[in-house]
Amino acid sequence: MSRCWLLLIGLMWGCMTARGPLIPTSMDPDVVVALARSRPMPQSLQGKFTVHIDLGDKTYTVPAALLLDQPDRFRFELYTPFGTPLATVTSDGIALHGWSQREKVFYRGDDASHVLESLTGGKIGIEDMLGIFTGMLPMADAEVLHVGRTVFDREGVAIVMLGPDDIRLRAVIDPRIGMVRRLRVDPSSENVGYQAPSTPPVLEVRYEGQTHAGKGILPKSILVDMPRLGWKIEIVVKKWKALEQAPEAFSLTPPPRSTVKDLRETLEEMAGRPAERPQP
Repeated sequence: MSRCWLLLIGLMWGCMTARGPLIPTSMDPDVVVALARSRPMPQSLQGKFTVHIDLGDKTYTVPAALLLDQPDRFRFELYTPFGTPLATVTSDGIALHGWSQREKVFYRGDDASHVLESLTGGKIGIEDMLGIFTGMLPMADAEVLHVGRTVFDREGVAIVMLGPDDIRLRAVIDPRIGMVRRLRVDPSSENVGYQAPSTPPVLEVRYEGQTHAGKGILPKSILVDMPRLGWKIEIVVKKWKALEQAPEAFSLTPPPRSTVKDLRETLEEMAGRPAERPQP
Protein backbone atom coordinates (compact mmCIF):
# COMPACT_ATOMS: atom_id res chain seq x y z
CA MET A 1 0.00 0.00 0.00
CA SER A 2 3.05 2.26 0.22
CA ARG A 3 2.65 3.15 -3.46
CA CYS A 4 -1.04 4.01 -3.28
CA TRP A 5 -0.67 7.60 -2.22
CA LEU A 6 1.88 8.16 -4.99
CA LEU A 7 -0.85 7.33 -7.44
CA LEU A 8 -2.77 10.31 -6.11
CA ILE A 9 -0.11 12.54 -7.67
CA GLY A 10 -0.61 10.85 -10.97
CA LEU A 11 -4.35 11.41 -10.80
CA MET A 12 -3.90 15.08 -11.18
CA TRP A 13 -2.70 14.12 -14.72
CA GLY A 14 -8.48 9.21 -22.32
CA CYS A 15 -7.44 7.50 -25.00
CA MET A 16 -8.24 9.22 -28.31
CA THR A 17 -8.06 6.34 -30.78
CA ALA A 18 -10.90 7.12 -33.17
CA ARG A 19 -13.67 4.60 -33.82
CA GLY A 20 -14.89 6.53 -36.82
CA PRO A 21 -13.57 8.85 -39.49
CA LEU A 22 -12.48 12.38 -38.69
CA ILE A 23 -14.76 14.90 -40.38
CA PRO A 24 -13.44 18.46 -40.79
CA THR A 25 -15.46 21.15 -39.07
CA SER A 26 -15.76 24.85 -39.74
CA MET A 27 -15.94 25.64 -36.02
CA ASP A 28 -13.29 28.16 -35.08
CA PRO A 29 -10.59 26.61 -32.83
CA ASP A 30 -10.73 29.62 -30.53
CA VAL A 31 -14.48 29.11 -30.08
CA VAL A 32 -14.05 25.44 -29.18
CA VAL A 33 -11.26 26.07 -26.70
CA ALA A 34 -13.08 29.05 -25.19
CA LEU A 35 -16.19 26.92 -24.66
CA ALA A 36 -14.19 24.30 -22.78
CA ARG A 37 -12.34 26.83 -20.63
CA SER A 38 -15.13 29.24 -19.83
CA ARG A 39 -17.77 26.90 -18.42
CA PRO A 40 -18.82 27.86 -14.88
CA MET A 41 -17.03 26.16 -12.01
CA PRO A 42 -17.26 26.88 -8.25
CA GLN A 43 -14.19 28.44 -6.65
CA SER A 44 -14.10 25.78 -3.92
CA LEU A 45 -15.31 22.19 -4.10
CA GLN A 46 -15.51 19.22 -1.79
CA GLY A 47 -15.86 15.74 -3.23
CA LYS A 48 -16.30 12.22 -1.88
CA PHE A 49 -15.43 9.19 -3.99
CA THR A 50 -14.90 5.47 -4.18
CA VAL A 51 -11.49 4.79 -5.70
CA HIS A 52 -10.36 1.53 -7.29
CA ILE A 53 -6.55 1.42 -7.60
CA ASP A 54 -4.66 -1.06 -9.80
CA LEU A 55 -0.88 -0.96 -9.27
CA GLY A 56 -0.23 -3.94 -11.54
CA ASP A 57 0.68 -6.38 -8.79
CA LYS A 58 -1.90 -5.22 -6.24
CA THR A 59 -5.38 -3.70 -6.31
CA TYR A 60 -7.33 -1.74 -3.71
CA THR A 61 -10.78 -0.23 -3.39
CA VAL A 62 -10.94 2.56 -0.81
CA PRO A 63 -12.93 5.70 0.08
CA ALA A 64 -11.40 9.06 -0.82
CA ALA A 65 -12.06 12.77 -0.40
CA LEU A 66 -10.91 15.91 -2.21
CA LEU A 67 -10.88 19.52 -1.07
CA LEU A 68 -10.22 21.85 -4.00
CA ASP A 69 -9.69 25.61 -4.00
CA GLN A 70 -9.20 27.09 -7.47
CA PRO A 71 -6.81 27.59 -9.07
CA ASP A 72 -4.02 25.62 -7.42
CA ARG A 73 -4.73 24.43 -3.88
CA PHE A 74 -5.98 20.97 -3.00
CA ARG A 75 -6.02 18.24 -0.38
CA PHE A 76 -6.65 14.65 -1.48
CA GLU A 77 -7.01 11.85 1.05
CA LEU A 78 -7.40 8.09 0.96
CA TYR A 79 -9.01 6.18 3.82
CA THR A 80 -9.21 2.60 4.93
CA PRO A 81 -12.62 0.90 4.62
CA PHE A 82 -13.03 1.71 8.33
CA GLY A 83 -12.61 5.44 7.70
CA THR A 84 -9.15 5.90 9.24
CA PRO A 85 -6.55 7.98 7.30
CA LEU A 86 -4.38 6.04 4.88
CA ALA A 87 -2.59 8.58 2.66
CA THR A 88 -2.66 12.32 1.94
CA VAL A 89 -1.42 14.56 -0.87
CA THR A 90 -1.63 18.34 -0.59
CA SER A 91 -0.52 21.48 -2.38
CA ASP A 92 -0.64 25.09 -1.26
CA GLY A 93 0.02 26.25 -4.81
CA ILE A 94 3.81 26.08 -4.51
CA ALA A 95 4.83 22.81 -2.90
CA LEU A 96 3.43 19.31 -3.42
CA HIS A 97 3.81 16.93 -0.48
CA GLY A 98 2.57 13.45 0.37
CA TRP A 99 2.16 11.49 3.58
CA SER A 100 1.79 7.72 3.95
CA GLN A 101 0.11 7.07 7.27
CA ARG A 102 0.76 3.34 7.17
CA GLU A 103 4.44 3.58 6.22
CA LYS A 104 5.11 6.74 8.26
CA VAL A 105 6.90 8.26 5.26
CA PHE A 106 6.68 11.94 4.30
CA TYR A 107 7.35 12.64 0.60
CA ARG A 108 8.64 16.18 0.17
CA GLY A 109 8.13 18.11 -3.04
CA ASP A 110 9.06 21.74 -2.40
CA ASP A 111 8.69 22.61 -6.11
CA ALA A 112 5.35 21.30 -7.37
CA SER A 113 6.05 22.07 -11.03
CA HIS A 114 9.29 20.08 -10.91
CA VAL A 115 7.46 17.09 -9.43
CA LEU A 116 4.73 17.25 -12.05
CA GLU A 117 7.29 17.41 -14.85
CA SER A 118 8.51 13.94 -13.89
CA LEU A 119 4.98 12.58 -14.44
CA THR A 120 3.93 14.43 -17.59
CA GLY A 121 7.15 14.88 -19.55
CA GLY A 122 6.66 18.66 -19.62
CA LYS A 123 6.19 21.65 -17.37
CA ILE A 124 2.57 21.98 -16.23
CA GLY A 125 0.77 23.68 -13.38
CA ILE A 126 -1.24 22.42 -10.45
CA GLU A 127 -4.33 23.99 -11.99
CA ASP A 128 -3.89 21.58 -14.92
CA MET A 129 -3.85 18.66 -12.50
CA LEU A 130 -7.01 19.80 -10.78
CA GLY A 131 -8.71 19.98 -14.17
CA ILE A 132 -8.53 16.19 -14.30
CA PHE A 133 -11.13 15.98 -11.51
CA THR A 134 -13.47 18.58 -12.97
CA GLY A 135 -13.24 17.71 -16.67
CA MET A 136 -11.68 21.05 -17.58
CA LEU A 137 -9.32 21.49 -20.51
CA PRO A 138 -5.77 21.99 -19.17
CA MET A 139 -2.94 24.16 -20.51
CA ALA A 140 -4.74 27.48 -20.77
CA ASP A 141 -2.13 29.08 -23.05
CA ALA A 142 -1.28 26.08 -25.21
CA GLU A 143 -1.22 26.48 -29.01
CA VAL A 144 -4.03 24.64 -30.81
CA LEU A 145 -2.58 22.57 -33.64
CA HIS A 146 -5.75 20.90 -34.88
CA VAL A 147 -9.51 20.99 -34.39
CA GLY A 148 -11.95 18.55 -36.01
CA ARG A 149 -15.13 16.58 -35.46
CA THR A 150 -14.79 12.90 -34.73
CA VAL A 151 -16.98 9.93 -33.84
CA PHE A 152 -16.37 8.05 -30.59
CA ASP A 153 -19.00 6.70 -28.20
CA ARG A 154 -20.58 10.10 -28.66
CA GLU A 155 -19.83 12.93 -31.01
CA GLY A 156 -17.36 15.51 -29.82
CA VAL A 157 -14.83 18.05 -30.98
CA ALA A 158 -11.29 16.69 -31.13
CA ILE A 159 -8.45 19.08 -30.28
CA VAL A 160 -4.69 18.61 -30.54
CA MET A 161 -2.63 21.08 -28.53
CA LEU A 162 1.07 21.83 -28.19
CA GLY A 163 2.09 21.96 -24.56
CA PRO A 164 5.27 23.01 -22.74
CA ASP A 165 8.46 21.18 -23.69
CA ASP A 166 6.76 20.11 -26.95
CA ILE A 167 4.38 17.63 -25.30
CA ARG A 168 1.12 16.87 -27.13
CA LEU A 169 -2.31 16.98 -25.56
CA ARG A 170 -5.26 15.42 -27.39
CA ALA A 171 -8.76 15.99 -26.05
CA VAL A 172 -12.36 15.35 -27.04
CA ILE A 173 -14.78 18.06 -25.90
CA ASP A 174 -18.52 17.69 -25.49
CA PRO A 175 -19.80 20.60 -27.64
CA ARG A 176 -22.99 20.94 -25.59
CA ILE A 177 -21.41 21.75 -22.23
CA GLY A 178 -17.68 22.17 -22.91
CA MET A 179 -16.67 19.25 -20.67
CA VAL A 180 -13.68 17.16 -21.67
CA ARG A 181 -14.71 13.57 -22.38
CA ARG A 182 -11.31 12.15 -23.26
CA LEU A 183 -7.78 13.33 -22.63
CA ARG A 184 -4.43 12.00 -23.76
CA VAL A 185 -0.97 13.40 -23.00
CA ASP A 186 2.04 12.31 -25.09
CA PRO A 187 5.72 13.26 -24.89
CA SER A 188 7.42 15.26 -27.62
CA SER A 189 6.76 13.73 -31.05
CA GLU A 190 6.80 14.58 -34.73
CA ASN A 191 3.18 13.45 -34.93
CA VAL A 192 1.18 16.67 -34.64
CA GLY A 193 -1.97 15.41 -36.41
CA TYR A 194 -5.22 14.23 -34.93
CA GLN A 195 -4.31 10.54 -34.82
CA ALA A 196 -2.92 9.29 -31.53
CA PRO A 197 0.59 7.77 -31.83
CA SER A 198 1.10 4.03 -31.46
CA THR A 199 3.49 4.52 -28.53
CA PRO A 200 2.10 4.52 -24.97
CA PRO A 201 0.98 7.93 -23.69
CA VAL A 202 2.18 9.55 -20.52
CA LEU A 203 -1.40 9.71 -19.33
CA GLU A 204 -4.92 8.85 -20.53
CA VAL A 205 -8.20 9.93 -18.95
CA ARG A 206 -11.80 9.00 -19.79
CA TYR A 207 -14.90 10.56 -18.31
CA GLU A 208 -18.38 9.08 -17.98
CA GLY A 209 -21.66 10.69 -16.95
CA GLN A 210 -22.15 14.05 -15.29
CA THR A 211 -23.32 15.51 -12.00
CA HIS A 212 -23.79 19.01 -10.58
CA ALA A 213 -22.27 21.11 -7.81
CA GLY A 214 -23.62 24.62 -7.60
CA LYS A 215 -23.47 26.02 -11.13
CA GLY A 216 -20.75 23.57 -12.14
CA ILE A 217 -21.17 20.40 -14.21
CA LEU A 218 -18.67 17.70 -13.25
CA PRO A 219 -17.91 14.13 -14.36
CA LYS A 220 -19.59 11.24 -12.56
CA SER A 221 -16.70 8.82 -13.03
CA ILE A 222 -13.07 9.21 -14.08
CA LEU A 223 -10.81 6.49 -15.51
CA VAL A 224 -7.08 7.27 -15.37
CA ASP A 225 -4.31 5.22 -16.99
CA MET A 226 -0.57 5.90 -16.57
CA PRO A 227 1.17 3.25 -18.71
CA ARG A 228 4.73 4.32 -17.89
CA LEU A 229 4.13 3.67 -14.19
CA GLY A 230 1.80 0.71 -14.74
CA TRP A 231 -0.97 2.41 -12.75
CA LYS A 232 -4.73 2.51 -13.39
CA ILE A 233 -7.41 4.08 -11.29
CA GLU A 234 -11.17 4.43 -11.40
CA ILE A 235 -12.81 7.26 -9.47
CA VAL A 236 -16.55 7.02 -8.89
CA VAL A 237 -18.14 10.18 -7.51
CA LYS A 238 -20.41 9.85 -4.51
CA LYS A 239 -21.00 13.56 -4.04
CA TRP A 240 -19.71 16.95 -5.13
CA LYS A 241 -20.46 19.99 -2.96
CA ALA A 242 -19.75 23.64 -3.75
CA LEU A 243 -18.32 25.59 -0.80
CA GLU A 244 -18.56 29.30 -0.12
CA GLN A 245 -15.00 29.24 1.19
CA ALA A 246 -12.45 26.45 1.54
CA PRO A 247 -10.96 25.80 5.00
CA GLU A 248 -7.21 26.23 5.44
CA ALA A 249 -6.17 22.61 5.04
CA PHE A 250 -3.55 22.72 2.30
CA SER A 251 -0.28 22.71 4.23
CA LEU A 252 1.53 19.50 5.20
CA THR A 253 4.68 19.07 7.28
CA PRO A 254 6.64 15.96 8.32
CA PRO A 255 5.13 14.46 11.49
CA PRO A 256 7.52 13.65 14.37
CA ARG A 257 9.64 10.52 13.85
CA SER A 258 8.61 10.21 10.21
CA THR A 259 10.97 9.21 7.40
CA VAL A 260 11.41 11.98 4.81
CA LYS A 261 11.97 11.16 1.13
CA ASP A 262 12.20 13.28 -2.00
CA LEU A 263 8.96 13.02 -3.96
CA ARG A 264 10.38 13.51 -7.44
CA GLU A 265 13.20 11.02 -6.88
CA THR A 266 10.69 8.46 -5.62
CA LEU A 267 8.47 8.87 -8.68
CA GLU A 268 11.42 8.68 -11.06
CA GLU A 269 12.63 5.48 -9.42
CA MET A 270 9.19 3.91 -9.79
CA ALA A 271 9.16 4.85 -13.48
CA GLY A 272 12.66 3.39 -13.92
CA ARG A 273 14.26 6.74 -14.80
CA PRO A 274 17.03 8.68 -13.04
CA ALA A 275 15.79 11.83 -11.36
CA GLU A 276 17.15 15.14 -12.57
CA ARG A 277 17.92 17.75 -9.96
CA PRO A 278 16.36 21.18 -10.53
CA GLN A 279 18.84 23.80 -11.68
CA PRO A 280 19.64 26.46 -9.07
